[in-house]
Amino acid sequence: MPELPEVENVLRSLRDGPPALTGQVIHRALIIWSGVLSGSNEDIFQAMVQNSTFSAISRHGKYLIFTLSSINQCRKEFFLIVHLRMTGRLYLVPRENAVVRHTRVSLLLGDDLALRFDDPRKFGRIWLVNHPDEVTCGLGPDALTVDSDYVESALAERRRQIKPLLLDQSFIAGIGNIYADEILFRAGIHPLASTEALSDNDKERLYDSMIGVLSEAVDARGANVDGVFKEGAFVVDVYGRTGESCRVCDTAITKIRVGQRGTHYCPTCQPLRSRP
Repeated sequence: MPELPEVENVLRSLRDGPPALTGQVIHRALIIWSGVLSGSNEDIFQAMVQNSTFSAISRHGKYLIFTLSSINQCRKEFFLIVHLRMTGRLYLVPRENAVVRHTRVSLLLGDDLALRFDDPRKFGRIWLVNHPDEVTCGLGPDALTVDSDYVESALAERRRQIKPLLLDQSFIAGIGNIYADEILFRAGIHPLASTEALSDNDKERLYDSMIGVLSEAVDARGANVDGVFKEGAFVVDVYGRTGESCRVCDTAITKIRVGQRGTHYCPTCQPLRSRP
């Protein structure tokens, strides 16, 4: 599943181009599979977005947030929100390019361009709302902009295993299974560790590792561990490396299930400790 670093790179590609999406006008929306739309039907969606302009792009966690301004509504702003889920892909192409098998939505733009949303597994979703909070209100702060004080206080308020907590988007938004494993490895924290067992130094390392891993992954254009983000060059240390040698101590990487998710860690670098 694309996580924060991959979604951030989709944002930058669309925002910065070339070609750039900002400033483009939607001439027509082609809804190839209406199940991708959440909270609006095909006719309403098409009428709302027609002749609107992409004025800004932002992100919260794994959600892409597109600000649209509409001439039809006296330039009223509204928002197109996209979650890629497991296999979603959002990209600009020349309008003349043939629609491919897994294209679910195609927005026809000016300059003979089209913004396409492809999704083989059909898990991705698109919302059209008056305010982003209608979709993102349940999310915690974004993992790349959260400060250390929030992390420390939020950890103190919760009694949970650390790996499932990192995956809880209401705690911090943007971290998925891949980067949770990588963050815990770099912090030297066992995925089964309880938040109550974390020392102040553990919490500080966890925060530093989160910012470090995610920032490096963004710079590397994400991780290509499943062939979806082929341009990703981030090198994972533990995720998907079961039985291979730890890059730090040569111990074999172990895989267990934590909160029903496959979890990878180094038993030597990430010992399970009792309360400090």
